[in-house]
Amino acid sequence: MKRLLMTTAAASLLALSATAYAQDNTGTSGQSQQPPVVTPPPATNESGGTTDLNNPASPPAADPAAPAPAAEAAPPASPPPSDAVISAQSDGEVRADQIIGMTVYNAAGEKVGTVHDILLDKEGKATGVVLSVGGVLGVGAKSVGLTWKEIDVKPDQQQVQISYTKDQLEAAPDFKTTEQINNEMNAQQAAPPAATPAPAPAQTGGTSTNP
Repeated sequence: MKRLLMTTAAASLLALSATAYAQDNTGTSGQSQQPPVVTPPPATNESGGTTDLNNPASPPAADPAAPAPAAEAAPPASPPPSDAVISAQSDGEVRADQIIGMTVYNAAGEKVGTVHDILLDKEGKATGVVLSVGGVLGVGAKSVGLTWKEIDVKPDQQQVQISYTKDQLEAAPDFKTTEQINNEMNAQQAAPPAATPAPAPAQTGGTSTNP
């Protein structure tokens, strides 16, 4: 009888233990388990560096040795119209640089000076010449202006002829440019006024007697 009771008690304990174990497993398995969060590895770019998805890296710097992109070629410019272009100098035309520096002779064949400059109007028409008269190698020379009709340009002989003597040209007034005239006027305006002399003291009408 005692053996039977002990066997029955042991069987009951085993049954209770098995029931408790089964309940524990059922409760654990009934709960939904979240899968572990897997962090993806950083992406690798073509240059071999890593790129963070949350903080993307700046684009790689341009290679200084790489050739620059070719600029677009500008369209070719169109020339002025044919009636506005002079392609060659005609036989009846004389360039200004040919006249400037020419020797000036009078009617007797005497050298009276050289051509220093040419005067043109607003339309580009020659109105006169400036001659350099006298001096030594251009130093101390005098500038004299003559109207264009007073000269005879001879390009074949590289000279200019006039009908006045050297003495007449030296007696003529000096030629002044606009800049020279303006400078003289500005100098006169900037000069201080001349001081007015004080009046002499008045003398008394008395006479002096020698001792």
